[in-house]
Amino acid sequence: MRNLFPGILLFLSLLFSNTVFAQSSLCKDIQPFCAGDQRLTFPNSNSTNSNQDNGEVGPAYGCLEQQYYPAWFYLQIEDPGDLTFTISQYTNPDLTGSPLDVDFVVWGPFNVGDDFCNALTEDKIVDCSYLPDAVETMQITGARANEIYIVVITNFEKLPGYIGLQQTDSGEGFGSTDCSILDKSLGDFIPVCGADEYELNGYTDEAGSYEWYKKNPATGQYEKIPGADGPQLVVTESGDYKLVVADALGENKEEDEVTVTFYDIPEIGEASDVFICNETAETVDLTTNAPALIAPNPNPSEYEVVYFQNEEDLQNNIPISNPDSFPFTAGKEIFARVKHIEGGCLSNSVSFKMDSFNLPDFSLDEKTYFCLDANDNLIAPVRIGKDLGADYEYEWTFDGNQVQGPILTLSDFPGSGSIDLKITHKITGCTLNLSTLPVKIYSPADLTIEVAGSDFGDGYSLTAATVEAKPNPDAIYAYRLDDGNWQESNIFKEVAAGNHSISAREIHGCGAVTSENIFLVGYPRYFSPNSDGYNDSWKILNNDQITIKSLYIFDRYGKLLKQLGRNKGWDGTFNGKPLPADDYWFRIEFVEEKTGKVSSYSANFSLIR
Repeated sequence: MRNLFPGILLFLSLLFSNTVFAQSSLCKDIQPFCAGDQRLTFPNSNSTNSNQDNGEVGPAYGCLEQQYYPAWFYLQIEDPGDLTFTISQYTNPDLTGSPLDVDFVVWGPFNVGDDFCNALTEDKIVDCSYLPDAVETMQITGARANEIYIVVITNFEKLPGYIGLQQTDSGEGFGSTDCSILDKSLGDFIPVCGADEYELNGYTDEAGSYEWYKKNPATGQYEKIPGADGPQLVVTESGDYKLVVADALGENKEEDEVTVTFYDIPEIGEASDVFICNETAETVDLTTNAPALIAPNPNPSEYEVVYFQNEEDLQNNIPISNPDSFPFTAGKEIFARVKHIEGGCLSNSVSFKMDSFNLPDFSLDEKTYFCLDANDNLIAPVRIGKDLGADYEYEWTFDGNQVQGPILTLSDFPGSGSIDLKITHKITGCTLNLSTLPVKIYSPADLTIEVAGSDFGDGYSLTAATVEAKPNPDAIYAYRLDDGNWQESNIFKEVAAGNHSISAREIHGCGAVTSENIFLVGYPRYFSPNSDGYNDSWKILNNDQITIKSLYIFDRYGKLLKQLGRNKGWDGTFNGKPLPADDYWFRIEFVEEKTGKVSSYSANFSLIR
C-alpha cells in the first residue's frame, strides 16, 4: 500500500524549519512524528490544551519521577543505525523566550502492529532524562529498519510553550526516521467480522478533496463511486476500494488502496474433554478436538482453533502457543475459539477439561498358530481378539486387508507379515496398537518309539519321535505314556513290562497322534493269589522275544519252591498249601531271539494276601 502525502510533507518540511505537529496526552491517542536535518516544532501539553496533568497509570516511566502534562509520540525507523536527537522547550514557537525544563523517556523497539501502550515495561526503556534543563539529548542506538519507538515528553514546569525536535547526526552509517508515518493510511486488508457495514476513514489535514473508487471484478478496473466525495466511506460489501485525495490547490494527488472483506462469525462445535492415555505423559495434545469444533463451518480448511489456558487470556486474546504439546494438569479447564484463518474472525468460546484415561490391560500373543493339513488347508478357523465393550472400535490390518470388529476370524492362512490391531476408545480417542505374527503348524503324521534297556536290568527307556508331513519347526509337542500325565519330554524311563503306547499332541491344538502298541518283556513285581481273578498267579511276561531255558522260585531263605515251564505261572503254593505273604525270589535263564545271547537274571517279588 502507498501512504498518503509523502510529497506534501516533504515539501512542508523543506519550506519551514519550524513545522508544527499536534500532540496527544494519552497513549491511546498517540501521534507520529519524524525528524530530519530540519527542526520540528510542536506545542507542549499544558493546562490550556490538555486535561491530562500527569502520566496515565500502566507504563513504566523509568527516571521520570513526575510526568507532568505528557505528550505522546511515536517514530518509525527508515534507515538502520544510531540516532541522536536534540529536544528543547521554550515559551515561543521559534524556540526563543524563557527556557522550560523538558524531560523524556523512550521505549522500544516495537514492530508495526504491536500493542505498544500495554507493553511499555522497564526492560523496554532505551533512554530517559529527568535533568532540570531546557535542552536534552535523546539517543537510540542500533535501530533497525521499520522498528517503532515510543516517546513521552513532559512539561515539568506546567507552563505553555513549544517543543523542538531535531536529529543531530545524519548521513551514511546513521539511522533515520520514516516521515511517511505522518500520513493517513487505510491499511492493506480489513476483515469485517459479523457486521453489515464498515466505515473507511481517509481523513487527513492536508486534503482539499476526496474521491472513492471500487474495483470492478469483471474488468479489474477501479470505478468511481458516485457521491462519495468525503473523507469517510461506509462500505457494505466485500471488495477492493481506492481513495484519491488532492491538496487544496489540486496540484498534488495521492492514492491508497484497501481490500475490505466481510465474514460471518464462525460457528463452534461441542467441545469434548481431551485425555492423556499414558499416566507418565507430561504433555497433552489439545488439538485432538479441533475437527469437532470446526465441523459446523463450511470449508473446514479455512478455519483453525485457538486455545486459551484461562479466562483472562481468553478476554485478552492471548492464545496458547503450543497447543499440540501443552503441559498436562488433571482437571484443568481450557478455553477454545474457532478462528477464520484469513479474516481472523473468532467464534464464541467453549471450554473443556484435561483428564487421563487408562486403557484396559489387553494384548495379543506374540505368535498366532494356524493348524494346517498336508495340503496347507486350515484344519479349523482361527479366532483372534477380545470384545472390550461398546466403547471401543477395532481395526484389523493384515495382508493388505482391513476388517472391523473385536474378533477376527480367519479361514485361510493370512500370508506373510504381521496381523495388526488398532483399538480406539471412542470417548477419549486413546488407542492401543497390537500385533501378532501368524505361524504355520502341520499336524503330525505318525509317531515312532525307540526301546532301550530291559526289565531284567535297569529297566526300559522309551523315546518317542513324531513323523512330520512337512517341515514343522514351530510345532511343540507334549507326550504321555498310555493314559498317564502329559509331559514336555519325549523320553520315558523305568517303564514297566507289558503292553504300552505313547501319544503326542501339539500344544497349540494342531493335532495329536498315538503310536502302535508295543510289548515289553518282563516280570510282575507282585501278585495276589486270592482267587478274585486279578493277579492270581505270577509268571514271566513274554511274547516270544525271549526263550526261557529255566525258571526257579525260591523263598527268602533260598529254598526251591517251584520250577516253572515255559509260559507257566506260580499260584503261591508249596506242595498244594498256600504260602504266606512275603518276598520271594526267582532266577531265570533265557535266550534273546534276535541276538541268540544267553542271559540269566535274579530278582525278588512280593506275594500279597
